[in-house]
Amino acid sequence: MSDEETFGAEAHSNLPAAMDKVVQSMSMGRKAKTNASDGETASRQVILRATEVHHDRWKEAAAKQNVSMSEFIRTVCNVAASDLLDCKHPLEFRKIYPWSDTCLKCGTRLK
Repeated sequence: MSDEETFGAEAHSNLPAAMDKVVQSMSMGRKAKTNASDGETASRQVILRATEVHHDRWKEAAAKQNVSMSEFIRTVCNVAASDLLDCKHPLEFRKIYPWSDTCLKCGTRLK
């Protein structure tokens, strides 16, 4: 005799409510090993598609660094964003005012 026959359809009707209750009690912040600063939570989600080969390579690379695949991808993306967006020129190329800090070499406003 199957569970459906034993408990009827009523047993399945409580599942969405039970899952909602579990989700409400969950902490949606980053885990301690994700190197998040105090009070910082991971509130945004990025969904991407990858080939099976890419997925397996990223998972293997993350395991080699002893981090989760999410943390591995987060770290790689943050490094790439920093390389593209942050000014790396020395201080001598900056025009600094109390209200503004601008690089004269690349035009990036730093403050």
